[in-house]
Amino acid sequence: MSIMDTLNNAFSGLMKSKSDTYVGIDIGSSSIKVAQLKKDKGRIILETYGEVALGPYQQDDGVPGQLTNLEVDVLADALKNLISQANVTAKTALLSVSSATSLIFILRVPNISQRELGGVVQNEARKYIPVPLTEVSLDWWIIPEKEIYGDDESGDTEQSELDVLVAAVRNEVVSRYNTVSEKLGNFSSVSYEIETFSAIRGSFKHELAPVMIIDLGASGTRMSIIEHGVVRKFRAVNRGSAYVTSSIQKSLEIEFPEAEKLKRKVGLDKQNERQDVYSLIESGMNYVYSEIQNVIFDFEKEYSKPISKIILTGGGAQLIGLKDQIASRYNITTVFADPFSKALSPDFLDDVLSNAGPEFTVAVGLALQGLE
Repeated sequence: MSIMDTLNNAFSGLMKSKSDTYVGIDIGSSSIKVAQLKKDKGRIILETYGEVALGPYQQDDGVPGQLTNLEVDVLADALKNLISQANVTAKTALLSVSSATSLIFILRVPNISQRELGGVVQNEARKYIPVPLTEVSLDWWIIPEKEIYGDDESGDTEQSELDVLVAAVRNEVVSRYNTVSEKLGNFSSVSYEIETFSAIRGSFKHELAPVMIIDLGASGTRMSIIEHGVVRKFRAVNRGSAYVTSSIQKSLEIEFPEAEKLKRKVGLDKQNERQDVYSLIESGMNYVYSEIQNVIFDFEKEYSKPISKIILTGGGAQLIGLKDQIASRYNITTVFADPFSKALSPDFLDDVLSNAGPEFTVAVGLALQGLE
């Protein structure tokens, strides 16, 4: 199967396998998360989950929390160890493609025939993609008119323009993951999905009003606004939790592990005695706050609708005080993603899974794709 075929299958949610067990694999810049789900008699069951930090797999005494750029062989070893430790048994895997290596955008194009539309989308997409189209896998979907223009379903007026959601991923990224999968040899079927779509599936329930997902990862922060299941706005910035830790490390001239501990202990708690650390963290987050405000403003200006809720995902989401600070800054109800609530699990794990939820949103969302 070619890279394009593999990616298009993932984009379209087309799964050839008849398996009832799927593992979602979220390969991040500082860790890998896995979640295995099974469907049994119509119920979705959490069979296993786990995480491994990638920092220790780096040379030069890497530590958890650090950003990594591992060679394929080393990345495969880390994933193999995690699969073994978590006792992953699924033969069908779904892997996330980082938003940092992909593009998501909306084009407004003339309402023309499907045959003509493909060429128009490709020509317009060139304006957004900074590399030749031969270097990316491209897919697109027409956003249904009623989801663009409101609830009027009379059908009396044919719109002169269409909104088209376009997603593009560099071929080299999928090729890298294909190589990792081949080295593992654990799976009979592997598909891919851009992490933004997995996060939506992992965190959404029955939201119809516009919702913003803020994914705070180690290397960056991704902001998406979704309405009727459609991505309306998307923006990624290269400021993540590792950047904040590095700022503390450099300013206080301490080692990275100590800076990481301080970040987790102090967070955005204004009452903490370490005001020097609080100030560094707040300063590091100000740029992210500014970008969040820009995305909200752009959406509300274009669609004349307010954001009903903000959902926080990613390992950086549980920084002390962050949820309350975001809620107060934008006056929008803010919650943590709770992907594990979508599957059955032992009662004694409720608190553990609730706390781990934001980190595993993408992994769970990937596995859910297979069960849909």
